[in-house]
Amino acid sequence: MLKIKQIDFIKTIYDDSMSHNIFSISNITFSNYEPIHGALLYWCRNTTDSEYTPEGDYKFFYDMANVTYFASVKFPKHVRLTRDQKQELAYILLEERGSIGSYSFSTHVNRQKYDIQKEFEALAFPENFNPTMIEPMLNQVTIKQVLEIQQQHPYFSKRFIRQYIQWRSRATQMHLNDLQPYLHAISFEHLCLTNPYLTEQYLIEHLDQLAATLQYNYSVLNRLTSSFKRYLVDFLRAQQVPLNEDFAHKVEQFIEDDYFYAHKEIRDFEFEEFEEEMDLQFFEYDVGPNKWSGSEHLVKGIPSLACQKYDQYGFKRKTNKEMDEMIASFSDVQLDLLCAVLEPHWLHRYRNQLNWTKICRYNGYLAEDFIVAHIKFIDFEALGEHTSCQLSEDFMLKYMKRFNHKNPVPLVLRHLTVPLYEAYKDTIKVNLQLLHEYRTLIAEEQLQQLQQLLSE
Repeated sequence: MLKIKQIDFIKTIYDDSMSHNIFSISNITFSNYEPIHGALLYWCRNTTDSEYTPEGDYKFFYDMANVTYFASVKFPKHVRLTRDQKQELAYILLEERGSIGSYSFSTHVNRQKYDIQKEFEALAFPENFNPTMIEPMLNQVTIKQVLEIQQQHPYFSKRFIRQYIQWRSRATQMHLNDLQPYLHAISFEHLCLTNPYLTEQYLIEHLDQLAATLQYNYSVLNRLTSSFKRYLVDFLRAQQVPLNEDFAHKVEQFIEDDYFYAHKEIRDFEFEEFEEEMDLQFFEYDVGPNKWSGSEHLVKGIPSLACQKYDQYGFKRKTNKEMDEMIASFSDVQLDLLCAVLEPHWLHRYRNQLNWTKICRYNGYLAEDFIVAHIKFIDFEALGEHTSCQLSEDFMLKYMKRFNHKNPVPLVLRHLTVPLYEAYKDTIKVNLQLLHEYRTLIAEEQLQQLQQLLSE
């Protein structure tokens, strides 16, 4: 078998004049074969029923029920590989580059088709109407509620109250991009309660409007970082609002547990499609850990310019100028909260303005190469509390002493291996009970050896 040593990708800019939409160029080095330079990764509209292009490139489809487009790889002419070998290598390259997948934003699956403008124009809004006059509600309005609203606002007709609540209920299930022209007619309190497309950054941008009703929007709660959930709990307590019974008596678990609402039926837009693993016949390579970390991953599928313009929830990405203006306008509290959700590009751009303790503790985009490149900014005590950052054994061995070992370090325990323990057994705080708590995050073979070492 041919052993792949390294795969490098070069990002390319689209050119509509080209017959093939080349989105990346790859260089592959082997330990037992000559290197391949200039493999072209591209996508193209499918025009035939053949499994291969006229040039012999194998077509990769995400869904065989929809074969409108395919992704493929064109290898240099001098490459001496069989057709089957090229097919397998093309699969590896496309999988590593993150190009095989659905073509739409994750939020598109549940987008509601509703003629919001027509229904909005049919509403006869009373003079001086304010959306806060009608309180948020999850269920259909009852006759009793209509009468109560009319008692408070006699100039509201029963017909208007019913029609408005029905329109509002359907409208707030739409994406905020579609809802933008009508937000003046919907209270932010109701939006916090019912809209499933609210993102953490959107909430931070509108922090002065944050409403207690957010604690009942499970689709949104399920995606919030620990940073924002902690802020939300503090906000509710400051407002003297009773906490949601779901977490009123287990606040810390709610804050720290990313799967607190895993038992509920929640509309989760960051779904993963099932993909059958392919057994490699001709090449040895660990597919997955070194995947391209570029922006194309935020939209699965054959890459398009859309992935550079929109984030994974369908919100348009801000330009550098727009972000500069937003950062300049934010309060210290907003900046601290933003640290948890900013992508690496922004973390680097505003590295001297952001709170690195917050970044190291909460940011979900932290990766080893980014940490090493910004090592002088890293707060290792905060990084030790990170719940999802994945680091190599080499990194942990090199920087182990930088962590605060007065107490057990969660990040260290999640990455614990026999070599790590043997090198720092007098430093790392661990016992059999702690090892048991982290057992699902440690490889079985390593776990057994560690249990034996700790039992000695």
